Parts: sequence; C-alpha cells; structure tokens
Amino acid sequence: MSKSAKWRIGESVFGVLIGGVSFLDSKNGFKGSFKDANEAERFLNAYGYDVLDPIELAELQGNLQEAVRFIRRYFLKPENRDGLSIEMPKRLDVTDVRGLLIQASAEIDSESRNWACAILRVVHAINHIDRDIRTQYFGEIQKQIFDRFYRYLHRDENGQLYIATSSEDPLRVDLVEFQIKPKKARDSTLMKLLHKPESVAEELFDRVGLRFITRSRVDAIRVVHFLEQANIIVAANIKPSRSRNTLIDTESFRELLARTDLDDAELEAQLEATAFSKSKSGENSFSSEHYRAIQFTCRQLIKVRSTLADQLRELKNASKNQTLDPVVQAAIDKIGATPVQRIIRFFYPFEIQVMDQSSYIENEKGRSAHGEYKRAQQKVALLRVMGTLAHEKQP
Repeated sequence: MSKSAKWRIGESVFGVLIGGVSFLDSKNGFKGSFKDANEAERFLNAYGYDVLDPIELAELQGNLQEAVRFIRRYFLKPENRDGLSIEMPKRLDVTDVRGLLIQASAEIDSESRNWACAILRVVHAINHIDRDIRTQYFGEIQKQIFDRFYRYLHRDENGQLYIATSSEDPLRVDLVEFQIKPKKARDSTLMKLLHKPESVAEELFDRVGLRFITRSRVDAIRVVHFLEQANIIVAANIKPSRSRNTLIDTESFRELLARTDLDDAELEAQLEATAFSKSKSGENSFSSEHYRAIQFTCRQLIKVRSTLADQLRELKNASKNQTLDPVVQAAIDKIGATPVQRIIRFFYPFEIQVMDQSSYIENEKGRSAHGEYKRAQQKVALLRVMGTLAHEKQP
C-alpha cells in the first residue's frame, strides 16, 4: 500500500533542513525533484533567479560554463595530474541550467545524474561568491583594515621594524617581519567554499589577513597584547570559534606572570622556555599538526561612501537653472524627497596570525608547507563535488 503525499517526506527534510547536513553532501540531491522544465524554473525562481529575465538567465548560464571549466581544471586529468581519470558524458546538457536540473533529478542514468549534481554544486558556490555585495568594496575594505595597523608600524634609526605608538612606548615590540595577504584569486575562493560544508562567501574569514613574525614566542604574545591595548583590535569583535593557539601554553604563561620573585629578564627567559600549546580551539583539519602560531579572527566596522548618493546629488545640482521636460524635472525633484544612504556600514572579518621566527621557518617548509595544505583542501573539495563519481573504479 503506497503512502499518501503527506507522508512522502524527502531526505532533504531529515538530512538538510533539520539534520545539519549540507545540501552539497545530501545523498539524494535533486533525485526525483523535477519532472519537466516548468518545475525546474519554479525551483530557480525560488532560489532567487528570474529565468524570464534575459540578464539573470545569462548570468546563470555563465556560472554554469565556469563550473564546467573549474571541474575540468581542478578535478580531472589531464589538467590536474592527481585528478579523476573520467570524462564528462557527451549526453550531459551543459548549455541550459534547466536541462541540467532535470538530468540531476533523473531516477535512472546515474552517471549523467551524478555529473549534473557535481556541476550544480559548483554553480551554487559560484552564486554565493558573485552575490556577496561587499565584494565591490574590497579595495576600500583592505585599506581601512590595514590602515589601523600601518600607523603603528615604524622603523628606528637602525632599520629595526617595530610596532608601538612611538619609539619610547614601553609596550614596543620588535618585529622580524610584517606581512599582508594579497587578494585571494577567484578559483582559490571557490575551492575554499567547496571544501567545507558550512562555507558560503560571506563566511570566508581570511580574505583579508595580516601576519606578525617576532623574534621569540614571548614577543608573539606581547604583539597581541599591544594590539588590544592600542585599540587596534577590539575583544568584543573577535569571533571565538576562529581563535587558535598552538604557540604557547597559556596556563604556564599565566602562572609565571603571577610570580613576583622574578625580574624582567628572568621572567622572559622562563616564559620562553614554556611548552608549546596543545590547544585544539578552532582547529583547522587541513593544517599540519606541526603548524605553530597564534591565530584569530576579528571583525571591523567598515564605512564606505555610496557613489549613487554622490551621483544623484550631482544630477540634482546640474538640473538647476536648466529648462527640462516637465516629466524629467519632476523625477529629479523627487530625488531630494527620497532618502539615499550616503554611508554604507557593515562588519567585515580579517584574520591575524602571530608567530616567532623559528616557528615561521618551520611552518613554511616540510610537513607544514602551504602547498600540502592546498592539496589536502583540493582533495576534499574533489570528493565533495564529484561524489559517487570520485569513488568509482578508475581505469
């Protein structure tokens, strides 16, 4: 006896909506979801795209083609020597996202369905990158965040780099190096979105990054202390789940700092001799167990001026003392009556890393090399995107 419609509850309800599974990792995906193009269009409209709008449809089709190129470049041989030895089926419809949705929904022809689902997973991630409204302000975001730090970075008469309010600042910390992260390439951003179930573009926390390299581990914690004391960072704006410390044992530090029988030199020597931290807070599964650093994410309130507000004001000023069509003049007059936000404000995350010189050298080589990190990340992204296709026997 078949169940009535009210009891045909799909896996997306149990697994995704209330079960905490990412839709990209859903076992059934779109299977059985769409019978025809009309149902596929209703889904796209619910997702946020008006398929009757030629501009929006063209954007979606462009994302589809980018997804196909991305999979070929990073997940398949020969472009990726560690990729899968499989080919995209010629019967796969990669010219129309509606057709691809129908293929992803098919009850039979599992190969085409699996390929369609893989491509749509990448399309979904691309949409999140393109629809992050803050991206257009990225240059100004970087400037405002970095400027908070640059004003406290100096060099003395001997060329020594340090961070302080002045050369006489008792909280001054000498630095080996200060680095800023360049803007992440689009493919790198997309790869990062694809390798973590909870990732969407607005939740990438390391697009803006800074790194302090100090002479000692003691100086590393002193850098963090200075950043807070100078109000460069605000503890209230730290994202706790992103804080990670594998550089110092904080309990040992606290115990030594509480002692009153040590002078500054003795205290520093004993602090430097403390063990490395065993903290797992905010642990990144792709980082080497040998990676040593203090790492945390802060958020800064960014303020950018709206160019639209300036343009509307210029238009209104230019219309003065001009003889215009009454309809045009009436439309311009309404501009002043319509409030336009002149300053756009939003919080944006940035990541800070602090480490001593010996840890930095170790982090940059061998088992802690960034290349190993990226390869591990790419492998996980491949398995998530390609799904069953990645587990089929390779020739």
